[in-house]
Amino acid sequence: MKIITVASLKGGVGKTTLSIFLSLALQSAKKKILAIDLDHNNNLTDFFLRDEEVDTIQEKSIGRVLKGALPIQESIFKSPLNVDIIPSVPELSQIAFELLFDTAAPLRFDSMLRNLKYDFVLIDTPPAISFELSCGLHVADTVLCPVGYSRWNIQGYSILESKVKRAGENKLFIGVPSSVTDKRVETLREGGLSLTKALIHKSEAIATASDSGKPLKEGSTSAEEFRILAKEIAKI
Repeated sequence: MKIITVASLKGGVGKTTLSIFLSLALQSAKKKILAIDLDHNNNLTDFFLRDEEVDTIQEKSIGRVLKGALPIQESIFKSPLNVDIIPSVPELSQIAFELLFDTAAPLRFDSMLRNLKYDFVLIDTPPAISFELSCGLHVADTVLCPVGYSRWNIQGYSILESKVKRAGENKLFIGVPSSVTDKRVETLREGGLSLTKALIHKSEAIATASDSGKPLKEGSTSAEEFRILAKEIAKI
């Protein structure tokens, strides 16, 4: 099992988009995937489970797992897109506040995950330093940070990189160029950032698929970019 946490300290850079479509690309490569929503904004949950009843999601959310009120196996939903999901709800922010000083919580979370049978676990996190982000970084083997071309995005990358290093020496931290042009990517690489070879261009197809809760059209440029990224990530 490889646990991949997708994180950024800047909102609107495609963090959840990366979590969703990388999960789907890995699943298309015949991998068994679990996606976990650790963001109380729960956009990943809405993408995969938009036909589920709110009360059902509330009863099986990641917050209840972190509190110890529900075994992690009982929180897993089978999505129509063949990616298993542990959902989030807005209440997670309150639960996270209650657990903020429970230093054993991230350790318990790691133990829960390592007992599951998946090829990849992908975790979406909130765009802020928080309990949820700390949990995601603690359990991660690899941390992916979507990187666009803006000074604030790059500053957030640097802060997050230092937090990953403090979370563990053996964790890989790497940026994924997202919503960028080829010219801008070269500028980022020249700046010394550690980035994947694969990149995700800004695309109306991605925005449309995200809004509709559907996968990218097979064979499309965007689908191919995520396929290439998934192949690269699987080899890391």
